[in-house]
Amino acid sequence: MASFRVVVIGGTGAFGARVCRLLAHDPGIAVVIAARSKQPAVALAAELCRQHDRHDIVAATLDVEATDWADNLARLGADAVIHTAGPFQESDYRVAEACIRLGIHYVDLADARAFVCGVGVLDAAARQAGVLVASGASSVPALSDAAIDHLTEGLSRVDTIDIAITPGNRAPRGRATIAAILSYVGHPVRLWRGGTWTDGIGWQDLHRRVLALPDGAGLGKRWFSLCDVPDLALLPARYDVRERVAFHAGLELSILHVGLWLLSWLVRWRWIASLVPFTGILRWLADRVRGVGSDRGGMLVDVAGRGAGGRAITRRWRLMAEAGDGPWIPALASVALVRKLSRGALEARGAVPCIGLLTMEEILAEAQGRAIHWATNEAQPLYVHSIGDAYDSLPAPVARLHDVAASAVWRGHADVDGADGPLAWLAARVFRFPATCRSVPVNVAFSVRDGVETWHRTFGKHAFSSRQHAGRRRDVIVERFSIAALDMQGVASPTGIEFFLRGGRVLGVPLPRFLLPRIAASEGMDAEGRFRFDVEIGLPVIGRLVHYRGWLAPADDVTSAAAPG
Repeated sequence: MASFRVVVIGGTGAFGARVCRLLAHDPGIAVVIAARSKQPAVALAAELCRQHDRHDIVAATLDVEATDWADNLARLGADAVIHTAGPFQESDYRVAEACIRLGIHYVDLADARAFVCGVGVLDAAARQAGVLVASGASSVPALSDAAIDHLTEGLSRVDTIDIAITPGNRAPRGRATIAAILSYVGHPVRLWRGGTWTDGIGWQDLHRRVLALPDGAGLGKRWFSLCDVPDLALLPARYDVRERVAFHAGLELSILHVGLWLLSWLVRWRWIASLVPFTGILRWLADRVRGVGSDRGGMLVDVAGRGAGGRAITRRWRLMAEAGDGPWIPALASVALVRKLSRGALEARGAVPCIGLLTMEEILAEAQGRAIHWATNEAQPLYVHSIGDAYDSLPAPVARLHDVAASAVWRGHADVDGADGPLAWLAARVFRFPATCRSVPVNVAFSVRDGVETWHRTFGKHAFSSRQHAGRRRDVIVERFSIAALDMQGVASPTGIEFFLRGGRVLGVPLPRFLLPRIAASEGMDAEGRFRFDVEIGLPVIGRLVHYRGWLAPADDVTSAAAPG
């Protein structure tokens, strides 16, 4: 007979039932499937007893909204409770408080930021009772934090943490889950960005990215948007993050994801107060396309920082679930946690968010037998990867400028020759290239996300941007200006980098060689030891669009005395 008894509240729900099924594999744990309606709980208990030849998996009626629910819980004789019945955005701590009074360990699957981060108000009472109250034992923050613990090992500093999650369209969509998402759509989301606390907007920051394992297996491109989760509040201080902590989620079907993004503007513009009252109709609409898409989902965590040698590095963790096994992922951490408690292998007591209590290996061990795969790898900065071994021969300021895994700002001065004819002027306007000016202040801000570098250049009051990412060939970098994409090869030497154009596209259409731009670009070190750049871009027949050259230095190193007289 099992000596450790676990009550699963909401035990017949989408996640609660999976928690019960996982616990049923452990003969040392007796399971009580607690639900508002007893019949589904009885059916599930009977099924699990038959499957595992057990007699200690039972059903119970428990409604935490009823006046006598705490007395009913006491009669169940639990050693631990796993609370799966969300949404937790509107919940209080009545279940956790009752567990503390009864001397029962408490674990929940909450992903509500205020709920998880505020659980510390129960810490003193939980310690006095000698129990553990752990909130957020789910995909976030438990699994995401465990993955970050794994990725940050050996790093000298952490610059950015990026997390994203995307379910398959055929995954279960419970009303509570949808209501939890809608609660922050269009509302301000507090986050750590640019090394300070600021506000984003829920379900905005719309962008596309690819989630794939290092071996190439992946989910293709999906849209992602900003979410409000406990990680945004917990991780900046836990890992002393210098620049950014971000969390995004993506729906598989573009029509659903972009549609919700459009609705977020109605809340942001205060045309409506919240989308939560529309939970039912939005769920109904989403269910109309339930058969479209796939049952494949995934999760990613990127940590960018500095290795022990000081070189910028990005460590990546990717998880992919197939065959409809994605919904098991939120259940894994809570099961791993109560297993540790049942074995006496976890000494922590008190009320805390579920971070630092489990390793990634302990959580993912619960996925054994499921179509859930994960892998980690390391990525060098874009130019380090492209140039290869010759990177170490570059002049120091050139190597330093490109050694970026998160963000950086460089400043200096430049001379600019603008377009040299009416047609060239029109083309230059399309790409927002600057006009002629002399000794103008230059600011270049670099940012990196998902392996893509954004270069935002400001010449005086004139700004333009480009995005750079790895090409199909290792030695090629693709730079995108507006509607054009250019394939550039950088050849490194002890004097710097010289760039050669190897191909180009406009609106995705390859350009024949005779229509390719004329580009002369180089980087090096000037006589004062600063980063030097010289870039000229022209078009056949039309002529020069822009020619800018000058110097840059890290923003922290630039002083007024450094500017030329």
